[in-house]
Amino acid sequence: MNDSRRLAVLVAACSLALLASLAGPLATGRVFVYNDLSWFHLPMRHLFQQALEAGDSVLWTPAVFAGFYLHGEGQTGVFHPLHQLLYRLLPLGPAFNLELLVSYPAAFAGTFWFLCRLGVSRAAALFGAMLFAFGGFNLLHHHHVNMVAVVAHLPWLLASADVAIVDERPRARTLALGGMALILGSGILLGFPQGVWWNALALAGFGMLRARESGRWRRLLPCAGAAALGVLLGGIQLLPSAEAAAHSSRMDLSREFALTYSLHPFNLFQLWSPYFFARGAYSVSDYMWFHDFGIYSGAILPVALIWVWIRRDALPERRAVVLALTVCAAVALVLALGRYGGLAVLLTYLPVIQSFRAPVRYIVLMQFALALVAALAIDDLLAIVGGRRAAPRRRLTALWIPAALGLVTTLALNTQLLGYGRHTFASAAAAFPGAAIAAAVALLVSLAARRVRWALPALVVLTTIDLAAWGILFVYREPPRSIPELTEAAPPPPEDPALAYAFVPERGPFRSDILVLRGYRLTSGYAGLFPATRHPLDSDIARRLSGTRWIFTADGTRHHFEGGAARARLVDEEGYGPTGSVRLVLDRPGHLAAEIETPGKRILAFTERFHPGWSATAAGSPLRMVRVEGDFLGCLVDAGASRVDLRFMPRSFVYGAIVSTLGAVLLAGVLVVRLR
Repeated sequence: MNDSRRLAVLVAACSLALLASLAGPLATGRVFVYNDLSWFHLPMRHLFQQALEAGDSVLWTPAVFAGFYLHGEGQTGVFHPLHQLLYRLLPLGPAFNLELLVSYPAAFAGTFWFLCRLGVSRAAALFGAMLFAFGGFNLLHHHHVNMVAVVAHLPWLLASADVAIVDERPRARTLALGGMALILGSGILLGFPQGVWWNALALAGFGMLRARESGRWRRLLPCAGAAALGVLLGGIQLLPSAEAAAHSSRMDLSREFALTYSLHPFNLFQLWSPYFFARGAYSVSDYMWFHDFGIYSGAILPVALIWVWIRRDALPERRAVVLALTVCAAVALVLALGRYGGLAVLLTYLPVIQSFRAPVRYIVLMQFALALVAALAIDDLLAIVGGRRAAPRRRLTALWIPAALGLVTTLALNTQLLGYGRHTFASAAAAFPGAAIAAAVALLVSLAARRVRWALPALVVLTTIDLAAWGILFVYREPPRSIPELTEAAPPPPEDPALAYAFVPERGPFRSDILVLRGYRLTSGYAGLFPATRHPLDSDIARRLSGTRWIFTADGTRHHFEGGAARARLVDEEGYGPTGSVRLVLDRPGHLAAEIETPGKRILAFTERFHPGWSATAAGSPLRMVRVEGDFLGCLVDAGASRVDLRFMPRSFVYGAIVSTLGAVLLAGVLVVRLR
């Protein structure tokens, strides 16, 4: 077995070890619970699975905000084929674990294929795939399940575009175009439009690069057509998300909102000294979420970038791609700086894009570009070690720049030598390992350049330890728990859903949506698209009209709330009542029914939140829908006795389903015609 094959086996083994560390909860019957995992994603998947099992609507849930357009919010990805498969066939815990886990091998395999398309050796392609799949962004954002899932589509999208542009086989190009459409549609169905935007930026840049290199500019037109078909395929999610955004509080926010969570330039110190900051990263105006502001992704990245530029004359066939990747990384970094870089400010004037916050997340494109650069560097070093390429003659002093910067910052700032940043910077003992790793990486690259055979395997092992210490340890910063453990301290709710409505505070053991797992319906809630309301959720009138029966305090104590409205009631047009009798006979997600008897024209009012997607009928005749106090659901009923049925079926979903069907038919037709 030659050096390249041995290295490939080693990289594969290290990647499997990193993946296995993420699979721990799956093997032990637990789930990761950090941040949005337990606050939002797990409760929403629970509601989704319950609806699937009961045959209820997956579009709407009464369990948060006293009623919420679950599908429109998008992050549950209810119509993504993988989610439908997982949550129909498996219990909640295994399905949730697999949804989180599958993104990492997907990102790994896609990056490996893409690098092989670029002519990189198998061992180097595996190394680049490991760097991206288990890099800083993907591990630090493990709790943003659908974000990482969309990012995992990126290399597959670029590899498909590469086939569609440069491959000479018509059948391969056709299948690649179909793959582009399906990959883009899959990303849209996952319900994280910001990630789709990142992928689209990378796709546009790469397509221009490959068309320029190959001279096949005309092949960009079919690629654009495939992208358009992908958008159509995602229509079943895209249109509901657009409607949910239009009815959310985000529409009232200023352009400044799009610049929140901008990367402060001070965080660039992480690139050569990852443990420089006492809290892991630095922020001035925004809450210091480490998962957002932690931009490190391995000491190999800056060293590899220096290496490929040192070797630019020896690698003429790589010059164009090295330049493109460097420019991509630089532009992504400037975008990540947000208000501090200026470029992202311009994007706040673009429709839709201006509603995306956290420019710091553009850092994923920088990490992706530099992971590819690192693969190119390893490929070159492998050729040198194997004697297939001449060793560099020039001095490699520049490789030590990151290590030197790490040493200087550690000595000057982490030791408090300058007396500055006492509460900002970590101790010298805490910061030193990061600087030491940078020095070790520079040393191993220098030794590999001198054809020391053990240097590259040692570099792979060190990089694996580096990624694990930064990312895997963060993933386990909050130990996995079983799902029942999350709510076992909460008292059980009443069996009658109408009596199970509760309000929970923003802080405490049962914050956000966790109590949904216990069976409560919440009149509060947490979501990416917070519904716009006339009355604040914590106001007395909102609590009463939403039917709140219980209030949880910050210490987890439950108190009874007096004055919550009946689940269904008759009121006059002035809002006073009751006047008549109501018996609720059906109370399911997206479907309500009541038997009423009223002496005159009245409003049948519910504690369900209003949405224009609701419609009502009595004896087959449509009834007029009305807002109760601006926020809650009601319909006008006439005198007499009748049964009133209300169903949730918004036009955005209907039109979206039509658009997706059209996209699927067009894609199938195009593929059949082109393949024949």
